[in-house]
Amino acid sequence: MSDTVELGAYLDSEEPCELKVSKLMTGRTAVIAKTGYGKSWTLRRIAEQLLDAGYPIGIIDPEGEHVSLADEYEMLVVSPKGDVDLAGGGSIKRLAKAAVRGVSFVLDLSMYVSKPDVAAGLVSDLIRELMEQRGSGFLVMIDEARELAPERGAKSQLGKYVSQTELWVNTLATRGRKRGVGLLFTTQRPQLVSKTLLSQAENKIVLRVEYNADVGVISRFLGLDREVTRRIKQLNPGEAYVEGPFVDRPGFVKVGPVKTAHLGTTPLVKPRPPPSLAEVVSYITSDISALMEGPAPERGRVEAPAPEGERAREEGAETREPKKTRRRVGEEAAKRRPGLEAAWEMPSDRLESEELAELVRRRNELRRMLELLEESKGEMREEVYEFLREEYEEALGGVERRIEPFRREARLSELIIEAALQDRQLRLRFLEESSGGALGALRKWFERRKLHSEIQLLSEKLERVRGILEELS
Repeated sequence: MSDTVELGAYLDSEEPCELKVSKLMTGRTAVIAKTGYGKSWTLRRIAEQLLDAGYPIGIIDPEGEHVSLADEYEMLVVSPKGDVDLAGGGSIKRLAKAAVRGVSFVLDLSMYVSKPDVAAGLVSDLIRELMEQRGSGFLVMIDEARELAPERGAKSQLGKYVSQTELWVNTLATRGRKRGVGLLFTTQRPQLVSKTLLSQAENKIVLRVEYNADVGVISRFLGLDREVTRRIKQLNPGEAYVEGPFVDRPGFVKVGPVKTAHLGTTPLVKPRPPPSLAEVVSYITSDISALMEGPAPERGRVEAPAPEGERAREEGAETREPKKTRRRVGEEAAKRRPGLEAAWEMPSDRLESEELAELVRRRNELRRMLELLEESKGEMREEVYEFLREEYEEALGGVERRIEPFRREARLSELIIEAALQDRQLRLRFLEESSGGALGALRKWFERRKLHSEIQLLSEKLERVRGILEELS
């Protein structure tokens, strides 16, 4: 197993920038960038590299942006619509045990947006249980730490419940290393993130940051010098300054592409091949007391776990290569996407509703307000500018989150309608190539007329859906 993963290439030499896995998996890493300059991309790049190398990770995802990783990798999706719903009977303790033994997961908090108390409880309990396991290196990745560990007075989707997550995220940052649990967090507004959290980050990946207040926080709490802070204001998307014990030398890097333990010491980091996800789903949601370790049991059979005292013997057990093809688990039939015939019911009334029209109007209004604010920046005090920008961005983010389900539905509608249209065009080509007698010719004429009518109707539907998508972009 490789003891490094590749972040990208140094801008000055085009040599690979390699991150030391041991310093990453149990270290504290901050990824900071202005919106649109590669914050989530960088997190995903690192996640993919670690998963490819066989190292387990857990992503706490407030916006549900990284659930798609589970389409490529063996990862549990933890949400009411995923593989395991911890709020609906699954065991957080068993998930934590499975995680430190090699099972990666994505906790999709966007599915709990209407229940901030539940979301806060899940995050807090999960971090606590992960730290109690004292494993051999497990990396927790938090996309947008501001939502879980804001600076005093900053807003969060979790509202009054954010104090729970702030406590445990900061505890992970200050005490997780000795438990074998690392932390990588991202933020676009370091000024609004807990300074306890920022001050613990020895590994830094800083992409473009422009606002003086944020640059000042980076300089003060991450210890970057004046020349570096000057340059990060001018970086292109995907370019970052990288510094810390997880790299051999600091420098500016172009982030690469993405696809889709002794208590008193830092534990030795070891990759672990994960058990079957089907077994893990059964394990977390059942009364079994511990997770089966060692070689995979026969398909369809869930075995009891090895007792704690037998772990030493398992260290030499034959390992299995981590799987990279997503195998859906749980209620597969319920997750199956609609067929071609669903095209005739699309687009749904929801996509042409007054509710969506009002959301789009409000979003466009907020976008324009931000543009006007930028144009008027020099006419107001910086504190007033920062306050208004935060208010507008917060409101815009809330509207975008409400629009996102409509956008997903529109994309799915576009896919199905376009597929149905192509299907009719292929049927028409096949019909033209086929031969038959007089009766066959008459039947072909009726079938051809029907297909032409369906093609015209589907083309109109596709145009409507694409118009909706354009409005939602």
